Amino acid sequence: MEISIPVQREKTIFAAHKSNMGSFFSKILFYGVVLPISYLPFTVLYWLADFVYYLTYHVVGYRKKIVRNNLKNSFPDLNDKELKKIEKGFYRHFADFLVESVKSLTISNQEIIKRCAILNPEVPNKYFDEGRSVMVLCGHYNNWEYYAVGLAQQMKHKVYAAYQPLKNNFFNQVLLKSRQRFGIKMMSMKEVPRKLVKSPKVPTMSIMVNDQSPHAPKKAYWNTFLNQPTGWMTGTERLASKLDQVVLFGCIRKRKRGFYEVSFYPITDNPKEINEGCVLDKHTKYLEMVIAENPEYWLWSHRRWKHKKPE
Repeated sequence: MEISIPVQREKTIFAAHKSNMGSFFSKILFYGVVLPISYLPFTVLYWLADFVYYLTYHVVGYRKKIVRNNLKNSFPDLNDKELKKIEKGFYRHFADFLVESVKSLTISNQEIIKRCAILNPEVPNKYFDEGRSVMVLCGHYNNWEYYAVGLAQQMKHKVYAAYQPLKNNFFNQVLLKSRQRFGIKMMSMKEVPRKLVKSPKVPTMSIMVNDQSPHAPKKAYWNTFLNQPTGWMTGTERLASKLDQVVLFGCIRKRKRGFYEVSFYPITDNPKEINEGCVLDKHTKYLEMVIAENPEYWLWSHRRWKHKKPE
């Protein structure tokens, strides 16, 4: 007992020192590299993106094995040449996404609205006029950072978005500040039920990126997505039913380099009246639809199928 106290104190001091050093280097990286890059014009940023593509694809081979395996399993009918084309397209788009995400730190409100246009705001606005909150399901498709930065100021609803906090506290705060600059309110996954259950004065729109791999496969809802048995987290569907919220699918398409368009598709306006899994099945079909249009724009480097369906 007499020995453990100083040992524990030493561990605490070491952890605090390590955390402070990590924060110090994070600040140097952000203020010395990331922030200055965000002020560059788009023309220069896309030159940088071309270099990032070459580096990640041809030199580093970032997660290339995961990308190839995901593509092969998702599109079994495509030949090697067709899969290779999608693969290269993904890395080119991913490089664009990285520089566009950096740009979102300092982009103006006028510019983000121009680059993230809402094609059919009348769909969610109809429910706002009826006094109803909506839940928007979407995926890691195209530029979800622009979605976060450019959506709230174009909606009648008070917009919330769920996110997974970063382990690096400094960059987590940078991320929150960037996304919340124009009105969206971020909430961690743990905060979602508590914040949405509260009766709001203004109808809310909650954005849920719902194509992550489930943490508990046995509790997940399973269906077929991109030709593979796929588990889905059920929290969004259960919460929508509990709160009786309208559920929409939110799609962001790429019009041209750096310019995106958001469309909303109905899933259900009566979540209490439909069978369990119906919301997730419809979300799956919509997501497959937009991926089929331009498969290179989905996040193929994500280990989406790391869990197998329980027997």
